[in-house]
Formats: sequence, structure tokens, C-alpha cells
Amino acid sequence: MNEYIDDNFNIKLEDGIVYIAFLKEFYNYDQIDLGIKKRLEIVGDNSYPMFSDFRKVKSGTREARQRFSEKDAGIGVKAVAVYINSKVQKIMFNFFNSIYKAPAPTRIFTDKEKALKWLEQYK
Repeated sequence: MNEYIDDNFNIKLEDGIVYIAFLKEFYNYDQIDLGIKKRLEIVGDNSYPMFSDFRKVKSGTREARQRFSEKDAGIGVKAVAVYINSKVQKIMFNFFNSIYKAPAPTRIFTDKEKALKWLEQYK
């Protein structure tokens, strides 16, 4: 399986990068847990950089944010480029990242090409 699509996510492995698009504005623990499990099915025993399109996300439960920081959430991830489109998202992400440490090198981008260029070093 190289791709998973539902109402919550579009996850695919393409050209050595895992792409995940978050398709909802709000996420809970079960949704994030499912997304992590589907990504793990796609990567198998391999590790890849990940492009995370977070532009639609407005909020999530505390448990959902904690789920991102659990040990298995970082399995198979070399680095994460988080693609956003607002200063509010940047502030929110930086705040939560200071509490729930990302399991891999993580940077925020508002330019998709710059994000993908940064991820190239982790291929």
C-alpha cells in the first residue's frame, strides 16, 4: 500500500517522501491515532522525510496533540516539514511543540517548494 485516503487524511509515499494532508479543521485522539497507524503501514520498516500539509487544521484535542508526541508517532520519520498558511497556526504549532516535543527534526514552512527542498537532505 502506497496511499491511504479517507475523510480525515490523504497519506501517500511518493519520490522518497511521505505526504500527509490533513483534510479536517479539528482532530481528536482516534483520528490522529488512525493517521499514524496508516502511515506506519505505508512506510513499513523504512524511514522517510514527511511533508505534513497542516493548512486546514484549526484545532485538536489535548489528547490528539499528545498522540503526536508518543514514541510510535516518530517511527519511520526522518524529518517533518509542516506546511501552514497563517501566523496563528505558526504560533499554535510552536507553543505545542514546546510542550510536546516532535520525535524528529521539524520545521514550519509557508512555502511548499522550500519545505520540499529542506526535506531533500533527509532522503
